Order: sequence, then structure tokens, then C-alpha cells
Amino acid sequence: MLELLSEDKLRSLAYYEVRCEFYDIWNKLFLNKNQIDKAILRKYGRFWPLVKAISMTRFRNLWFVPKFAGSILSHELILRSNQLWMQRCWEYPWAVLNSHLELDTHVLDVGSGWSLFPLYLAQNCNHVDSIDTDEQQMEVICPSLSDILKVKVNYHVDDVLNLSADDDTYDYVYCISVLEHLEEEIENGIIINKHTQKLERTAIRELIRVVKPGGKVIITLDYGNPDTSPRSFYFDYVKNLIGEFGEYFYESAINLNKIRITREKENTMRKLNTEFFPYDPGSPPNIPLGLVFTKH
Repeated sequence: MLELLSEDKLRSLAYYEVRCEFYDIWNKLFLNKNQIDKAILRKYGRFWPLVKAISMTRFRNLWFVPKFAGSILSHELILRSNQLWMQRCWEYPWAVLNSHLELDTHVLDVGSGWSLFPLYLAQNCNHVDSIDTDEQQMEVICPSLSDILKVKVNYHVDDVLNLSADDDTYDYVYCISVLEHLEEEIENGIIINKHTQKLERTAIRELIRVVKPGGKVIITLDYGNPDTSPRSFYFDYVKNLIGEFGEYFYESAINLNKIRITREKENTMRKLNTEFFPYDPGSPPNIPLGLVFTKH
């Protein structure tokens, strides 16, 4: 199965209802933001009250100021990064509505960081594993978020290129907007991805390996025109990806013309971004692309 962001689905009642469930999770975290800071305090000790009290524009580079990816680590960073950006307004409902979650379903969310997605999954099933490569996220922040929501998520440090899980372990494996980050780099101040090592191929093979026969691997990608969205996957690359993994696609009939990038589609993306997330005007016109694999 291969599907591009659809304006009709984005505006549909089903997608709206799922988004509301994610907004509810975000609001619960917001109302309990002090608990997030307490988790940071337990990790970083007696300097945290000082960090919160001083002007961080002047003191952000002091050694005792906890940071993540260059930003000051606090509930503000975590909540801001978890807002339902335009892309997530489509990706999260798309992934959920292509699933059938029950209490005994075993799921894996790959590259989750401290996102809302594994928290949502844990509200619907009892066996949720969530992995990322960053210890700070998986061992300090993420458990505090699941504690606030009173759900169980098994957070682990792991690598999508060499998953520690056994073969045929999960009913669903999710990988939401992760693969485009595997080889990203900064060139002239711009985030790009040349995909030279094709690490996403290794990752996809690992995702398929750990899903059960008949289960689903649900992936979303940044997809776009390399001239305007240089980190994204582009048409010819996805075409080759389909050629390599065609036997695993959930639906065998793939109409590639439906995912060609056109000026009209880019303009639609800009319009939707303005409507759904108007305070992110600089977002590139990349278009979320969803893929579903299964193992026969």
C-alpha cells in the first residue's frame, strides 16, 4: 500500500476524531508539565531550579544547563516538539486508521523519541515497545510522560538498523517520519539527505524481520521535490524502493502516477499547512507519504 497525503482524508471526520485524541494526550501533558520538570530535576539534580530561574538567553551555554539537540531541556521543549504539526495531522490518523489495535496486540514504535504516538498506542493495547537511540529521551523523559498518562510503554535504547527484537515478534511495527533522518546532514546551513548509503533499505528489512507473518509494517516518509525539500525522498527513489520491496506491499497494485509531485500538489500542501498550522510558515512543501508492508 502506498498513499500520499489526501486533502479529503485530512478533512474527514475519522481523521478529525483521531487528531482530537492526540490533542487530548497533549493537553494532559500540558496540565501536568511540572511532573516533566520533576523528572528532569531527578536527573540533573540541584542545579535545575537555578536553570529555571535565570535568563536562558544569556546562560544557555553554561555546563550545568541540560540540553537536547542544542535546546534547553524542559517541559516547554517537549510540549512544543509534540504539537500536532501539519504533517502529523495526516500521519498519525493515517497510521492509526490502517491498524486494528486490540488489548493483546503487540506493537513496536521505532524512532519514537518522546513523541505522543507510543502513548496513544498504549491507551489502546497492553504490549507497546518504543525504541530510539537517545538515552536521555528513553530513560529520563519518556517514562515520565507515560507515568503522567498512567499507561505502560516499554521504552528501550535500540537501533532501527540492527533491532534487538527476535524475528516475528510484533503484530504492528510503526516507523513515523524516521527514515529521512538516517543520513541527514547540514550543508550550507540547510538540512539535506543524499541517501547515499541507502540505510532506509536496511531499516525496512529489519522492520519486516520483526513483524509477524500477516502483521503490518506502517511507515511514513518525508516526500517531495529535491529542489525544494532536500531532505525528502523523491519520486525516482521511491520508485526504486517499490521495486526492491514490492513483494511485501500490503496491496500489490501500485499506481505510481498518484504520487508524482506536481506544482498543484505543492501548492495544496502550502495551503493546508497555512490552514492547519499557520504559525509554521517556513515549512517546506514536502508531502507525507505512507507505506504499508506485510509479511506473507
